[in-house]
Amino acid sequence: MKILSTSFRIVFIFGFALFMSSTKVFSQATPKDFKNSIKFNVSNTLLYDNSLQFSYERMIKENQSINVFAGYQEFPLIKLDVKNVDFDQSSGRKGYSFGVDYRFYLGSVNKYKGPRGVYLAPFTSFFQFETDRNLNYTNPDTQVRSSTNLNAKLNLMNVGGELGYQFVLWNRVVIDCVLFGPSLTHYKYNLKLDGKIDGLDENETLQKIIEAMKDKFPQLGDLSHDNDVEKKGVQSITAIGFRYNVSIGYRF
Repeated sequence: MKILSTSFRIVFIFGFALFMSSTKVFSQATPKDFKNSIKFNVSNTLLYDNSLQFSYERMIKENQSINVFAGYQEFPLIKLDVKNVDFDQSSGRKGYSFGVDYRFYLGSVNKYKGPRGVYLAPFTSFFQFETDRNLNYTNPDTQVRSSTNLNAKLNLMNVGGELGYQFVLWNRVVIDCVLFGPSLTHYKYNLKLDGKIDGLDENETLQKIIEAMKDKFPQLGDLSHDNDVEKKGVQSITAIGFRYNVSIGYRF
C-alpha cells in the first residue's frame, strides 16, 4: 500500500489550499512577536498506528529557529502470504521517535520574518519500532498446529535537509508543512523466531515478512535485496529516504 505517496499528495494539496486561503491573513499588520510554538504532527497518524508526535520550535535569532520533536507510534500490522502460516490477531507493539532541525527562514523570499514563510533546514531523526506476535504453523502432513513468538525490530536513522513552509494564522495558529525532505537513511531490521518449528522454512518465512513490510513502506525496497535473510533475520542498509509531514500548533 503506497501510504507514503498518498501522504505526500495530501501534504501538497493541503498546503496549496492553505496558501491560497490565507492570503488575506498574511496581508494584515505585523503581529506580536511570539518566539515559541508547540505543534502536533497530523500526517504521522496516516503512516503509523496510535501515533502521538509533538514538536517544539523556538526562535533563537531573527529568521532562525530550532525545532525538536519526539513521539510514540506503532508500526502497522502486516498480513503474511505464506502457506499454512498465520498470525494471532493480538500483538504487542511499541515505538518511539525523536529528532531536531535547524531552520533558516528565507528573508529574501518571505514577506514577513520567521517563523512564517519558506524555510530550509538540516535535520536528523531516529525512529524505532518493535512488535511481538504469535506465529502459527499447521503442518500439512500431520495437521499438527505449532506456535512460536516472532519479535521484529526496525530502526531508522536519518540525516538530511528539508524545504518547508509554515503558515501563521490569526497570530497564534501555525500550520507547518515539510514539503520536501531528502535524507540519507540507515535501516536496520531484526527478525527473530523464539523457537524452531518442524516443517517450517524459517528463512522463507522471514523473507516473506520483510516483503510484506515493503508493501506497507516502499522506501524499504532495498532492505533485503534479492539475497536470503541472514541468521535471525538481521538486515542493515543505508539508502535514500524522504521526509514529509504536516503539523498544526499554537504560538506563545
